[in-house]
Amino acid sequence: MLFTCYLGGDDVTIRDDVMAVLKGEVPERIPWLIYANLLPRGFIERKLREMGLGLAIGCSVYRIIRHNVTIEERIEGDYLYRIYRTPIGSSYEKYRVGLKRGTGDSWRVEYLIKSDKDYDIVEFIIEDMEYEPYYDEFLMIERDLGEDGVVFAWGDYTPLMKIIIELMGFRKFAIEIYRNPERIKELMKLIDEKERELYGIIAESPAEIVKVGDNIDSMLVSPEHFKEYCVPYYNAYAGILHGKGKIVMSHMDGRLRVLKDLIAQTKLDVIEAFTPPPMGDLTITEAKMAWKGKIIWINFPESTFVYEDKRLMEFTKELLREIAPGDGFILGITEDPPPEHFWRAMMVITRTLYRYGRYPIRL
Repeated sequence: MLFTCYLGGDDVTIRDDVMAVLKGEVPERIPWLIYANLLPRGFIERKLREMGLGLAIGCSVYRIIRHNVTIEERIEGDYLYRIYRTPIGSSYEKYRVGLKRGTGDSWRVEYLIKSDKDYDIVEFIIEDMEYEPYYDEFLMIERDLGEDGVVFAWGDYTPLMKIIIELMGFRKFAIEIYRNPERIKELMKLIDEKERELYGIIAESPAEIVKVGDNIDSMLVSPEHFKEYCVPYYNAYAGILHGKGKIVMSHMDGRLRVLKDLIAQTKLDVIEAFTPPPMGDLTITEAKMAWKGKIIWINFPESTFVYEDKRLMEFTKELLREIAPGDGFILGITEDPPPEHFWRAMMVITRTLYRYGRYPIRL
């Protein structure tokens, strides 16, 4: 038997409320979730979870088989080098490791595509990949989590964002999209072909929720590029996943004001990691108006963690007023808050949601 301490009705769990929101139904309480990897375990963590904080856990439902590519890793000081060796040449990416808490486990500082010759190598690496279903880990995590949150399946970045985030970085992309546009488009086409295979496998998985990349920010992706290089791929992958009844979301944690109308044109069910001011540039009220029919999974702005307690409580209450009565909203932590303020701020926010977060919100 699973025991879950929660603030909903006697038989309502955190998972029940999350799934109710995602399916367009009415929850007992506005769900309050945190990525599991952002929540250190311990005494205060237990107190927070007893007040209704749930976990969101991402998990792959596939494995990658590489037939003609080998990957080697070596560490030199605070840097990890990952070398990809292929029959036509080698390339490497470089990571800064050993970072302090709150900045992620590592940070990519050099990318696979550094010069023109690397395009052929990266294309070989992509073509050589074969995906196969692997659902065991997902089922195990879902079993272990029980009713204390939700597990979602990781997809991959859309082709444009994969190029920017994983393969060459924004600075080089900003040059290459004008210097070498046909090569960029060829690479995107190849990535897209592979990703359609991938999403076919994910669609057959036991996961109900699927995340399609992406870390969207209008400072990195202009409306023109978003319309041409993002919207069609969101809609294609969502079509594959919707065919098997999946709930599809994408991670959009940046400044979205100039993209809001284009985001509305996507077939995404959930705009995940939406970050309102003071970090984002689009208010909750504006997002509600722009994205009718979509679920908004809010990232609680991590810059507010430095606020003193009373100000943070008032900010939390004002956020609840903006989402009131609460239909179609999930509150969460999807980014890295400042560690020196983490526990204090989390306690203030969670206590405020404990008191005022029942649906419908009345403040």
